[in-house]
Amino acid sequence: MSPKVIRGILRSDGTPNFSSAVFSKPKELEYLIQKPVFSTTSHSPIIRGVEMMIVKSVRRIPITDAQGRLEGIVTATDMVNFFGGGDYYNIVKIKHGGRFFSALYAPMESIMSKDVSSASVDTNFSDVLAKMINENVGALPIVDKNSILIGIITEYDVVRYLSGRAMTESVGDYMTRNPVMASSDISIKSAARLMVSNGFRRIPIVKGNTVVGIVTSTDIVKYIGEGSAFRRLLLDEMDQVLSVPVCDIMRTGVVLVKSDLQLGEVAPLIRTSCVGAVLVEEGGNVIGILTERDLLTALAIE
Repeated sequence: MSPKVIRGILRSDGTPNFSSAVFSKPKELEYLIQKPVFSTTSHSPIIRGVEMMIVKSVRRIPITDAQGRLEGIVTATDMVNFFGGGDYYNIVKIKHGGRFFSALYAPMESIMSKDVSSASVDTNFSDVLAKMINENVGALPIVDKNSILIGIITEYDVVRYLSGRAMTESVGDYMTRNPVMASSDISIKSAARLMVSNGFRRIPIVKGNTVVGIVTSTDIVKYIGEGSAFRRLLLDEMDQVLSVPVCDIMRTGVVLVKSDLQLGEVAPLIRTSCVGAVLVEEGGNVIGILTERDLLTALAIE
């Protein structure tokens, strides 16, 4: 995707240039964070993380030690990396001789990010928001003074929390232009590699010049962890599982909007899209994508 520059995030002294609506929010995060937070330990098997993501409908799992202290985090994108999208697939190929089902019992620490961003429960809301934007993370685990995990705050939580603010800025000012898209006939493995190499959580799917759907990292995790695909993993048929065309697991009914719409009109569509994004169309062509992250930035800035 083409890079974008959002002006106004930082003042000349490097401090966040957030709107007064952000600073007027209470300092305490107690009633905003998600509790209880679904977590597991670094020694839990990867298959446990897959099950949690599917059953609990979450796309990230904080990792703690036996006492509940935060140690890391595993996201749906990390899972996609492990499933064949990136370097984590070496765990399958090298450590487990290509036996994928065996590799599913490797510990979560094998694929977790150890340098995890977090915030304490008494952190100012504006500082939490600044950290999410500046460190480019979709969620922050919340910990107490002893680093014990007590909750998590996500982009979705923040967008919902601030969505009462009037947003008159246009979609075109905040969207990412020229989004990377994939053909409906590429394999799930190719889509996974595209996600991991570009750091995407979602990819629009096209057939010819027409957008026919969108696939997310969570869709890939759910596909591999459920039904017939998982049964084939028992036979170590991972190559066949990943060779299925991405159109078989994509979500249809993609929301298309115009670039001149106000963000306030589009925000409810993003919140209810189930993919955290809408596509921007002009003249019958998709020219951009607007995500929860973009909306969060727009809500925060003057």
